[in-house]
Amino acid sequence: MNISGSIIQAYLICPRQAWLLARQITGDQYNNFLAIGRLYSEETYKREKKEIIIGKNKIDVIKGKDGLLTIIEVKKSSKIVEASKMQLLNYLYHLSKKGHSVKGEIRIPKEKKIIPVKFGDNEKKLIEKLHKEINELISRDQIPESKRIKACKNCSYSELCWS
Repeated sequence: MNISGSIIQAYLICPRQAWLLARQITGDQYNNFLAIGRLYSEETYKREKKEIIIGKNKIDVIKGKDGLLTIIEVKKSSKIVEASKMQLLNYLYHLSKKGHSVKGEIRIPKEKKIIPVKFGDNEKKLIEKLHKEINELISRDQIPESKRIKACKNCSYSELCWS
């Protein structure tokens, strides 16, 4: 299965959410944190090419110069930066498989941070390993058990886990 960046990010935070996302079961779309995220996406980098869809991946910003594509993932905070990095690496992986030279950046405008993300053989192996793990998880018929974690507090899926 072609694993999206959103599923990778969800998997690293909560495998249950990744399992639900893979089945196109969405969380509460009126969740305040989702609404803030959508607004943030609309209001940042207005002059850039935004939200380009490639396969199952929605790329925030893409720039090209001298044959090199820079893929930019915009986040409102650095709380889940490692999961965001894997999400971005997934985009870089898919584009590199199509023959593109790529690099990435995670941008957190509110914190004035730009985090460069390189893509090489080690990152490729890491993403392929994650794809295998996620495919094993989402191929199961049974939803993973609910586990209360820090992210549950603001999660749009909370009523599917704790109601």
